[in-house]
Amino acid sequence: MTKQDRVINYLSKGRTLSQHSAATMFDVGNLRATMSDIKPIVHNKGFVVTRKTGRNGETRYGLTKNRRSKKAVS
Repeated sequence: MTKQDRVINYLSKGRTLSQHSAATMFDVGNLRATMSDIKPIVHNKGFVVTRKTGRNGETRYGLTKNRRSKKAVS
């Protein structure tokens, strides 16, 4: 299982990741680049990448279900 697969699996359970937690848990050196790489993969699975600021000012990434139907997207 690749680092990207592990990140997708973790985030698809409704959790969020910061750079520090991604580095600690999955040995991801650049979470921003990883999220950019997995964006098309998770989009095909019906998710959208979200980015929020955590309590301590860190950037946190997560996934939410895409509410748009695929027919509506032109």
